[in-house]
Amino acid sequence: MLFIPTFLLYFFSSFPVSQKLISNLELEYPPVKMETLSKVDAIVVLGGMMNPLSFYEKPELLSSADRLTDAFILWKEKKSDYILFTGGSGVLFQEDAIEANQAVEILKSFGIPKNKIILESKSKNTHENALYVLEILKEKGWKKIILITSAFHMKRAYLCFQKLGIEVQIYPTDYRTLKKQVNWDTMVPSVGALETSTIAIKEWIGLVMYAWLGYL
Repeated sequence: MLFIPTFLLYFFSSFPVSQKLISNLELEYPPVKMETLSKVDAIVVLGGMMNPLSFYEKPELLSSADRLTDAFILWKEKKSDYILFTGGSGVLFQEDAIEANQAVEILKSFGIPKNKIILESKSKNTHENALYVLEILKEKGWKKIILITSAFHMKRAYLCFQKLGIEVQIYPTDYRTLKKQVNWDTMVPSVGALETSTIAIKEWIGLVMYAWLGYL
């Protein structure tokens, strides 16, 4: 009874295992050079980098914060006049924990005018991100977007948006794949490795389920 859970915990906490799981998701989407991107109607940022349950009212960024900071850099480089943030509450039984409401405060603090920020706050998952963004694009007569999300999540996100006929340029970020180095940190089990394994397993399950449901 103790051996199996202990073995699984050790197995998924090891760097070789976690890196194999995450790299197979990320290698398909290497970094994109900013200068190769053409100007679009909106820079679309998928939620997943805010802590909606923070004890304090101050907006808190999580480990996927590159999604938000890269959106700001692209906006500053005039790749679009608008940033469209999509992300409602992903917390079960807590509908008021809306990520978009926190993200707008961060974006405004970067110096982006409020009238250049568009919020989508109803979606609870990647499929709904795409559906509600499509509604906004149709309402504004827009067609072209740059899609920003974590590299490990880009395949599922890109296929969801592409399925709806949205013209997408991708900009993956927040890479978790590491250089292959042998040292003490990569030889012992790690909470960081366990987190990476958890993220990768969740994403692989998401890809299978979305394909089965016909979202991709």
